[in-house]
Amino acid sequence: MTMAKLMFGRLSEAWKGEASDFTPLLADQLDNLGDALGIDLAAVGKSEVLTTGGRRIDIVAQGEDGSEFVIENQYGRADHDHLTRGLAYAVARHARGLVVVAEEHRDEFKAVAQYLNDLAELDRERGISVWLVEAKAVRIGDSPWAPLFTAVIEPNSFTATVEQAKLAEKPGSLEEFYGQFSNPDARAAAEKVLTTWLTSGYRRRIESNHVVLEAAGPATSGVRTVIAIFNDGRILVPFSSYAGVNSGIEIPSLTTPEFRASADALFAFNGTEKQARTQSGWLSTDRVEPLLGFCFGVASAYKDALATSTP
Repeated sequence: MTMAKLMFGRLSEAWKGEASDFTPLLADQLDNLGDALGIDLAAVGKSEVLTTGGRRIDIVAQGEDGSEFVIENQYGRADHDHLTRGLAYAVARHARGLVVVAEEHRDEFKAVAQYLNDLAELDRERGISVWLVEAKAVRIGDSPWAPLFTAVIEPNSFTATVEQAKLAEKPGSLEEFYGQFSNPDARAAAEKVLTTWLTSGYRRRIESNHVVLEAAGPATSGVRTVIAIFNDGRILVPFSSYAGVNSGIEIPSLTTPEFRASADALFAFNGTEKQARTQSGWLSTDRVEPLLGFCFGVASAYKDALATSTP
């Protein structure tokens, strides 16, 4: 079987409207953008935020600790308007950082961003950290387009500091993760789900406040996310990942109306979420079996897709 070709394109080729198409996509893909920055961003941010001057900020997101990040995005080469508007709002809000996403950044803007990052390093209480991110569209063969983010300017020591803090906070074992639960029933349910999942031969990844269930599937890494279980009993279902936003490879059986309807009925979603999270406390011992059935179904779909994509 011939390997599908990796293709790169302009953002406007993949998403026709900057404000109507790309900004909403970016708001749904903040976890993907956060990975490129080395920080944890909320899965969904507030978009088209009105400022006091009557202008609008594209997205205002929150980090894991509740701190704000102002995000401006545009097609083509970044201009003064997006940088200065975003910076003004970030200063006024005492935001933790400003992120400007564009297809290309001018050398003079890179110099300004680096200067601001140098100042922020000297005065971390008052400084504003700045990331300049270049974005392009990528896909494999005829798969849906996915955004690819590359940070070209970032704070000197911000990423290292954040990563050290994440490592210090991250549980070293499942027992430590279970110890984060305040609800005994949710803890018991999490233990049963993870025990069954692991004894069935699947994988897990431990993060600071959640555990990701993983299974083999078509992706560069060979591994794809199934769901994530949070320490407050929430469940994250990554519908956009099933559709190939992160990997560029869609799993057709996980994008049908029938699959989405069954998932909505199980998790009480409204049918529109791309990175959907249940209410806190959703996980309980009486929901273990249907949740495992859902997870095994996703893993099976990954396996089938992997078999058809293998030469």
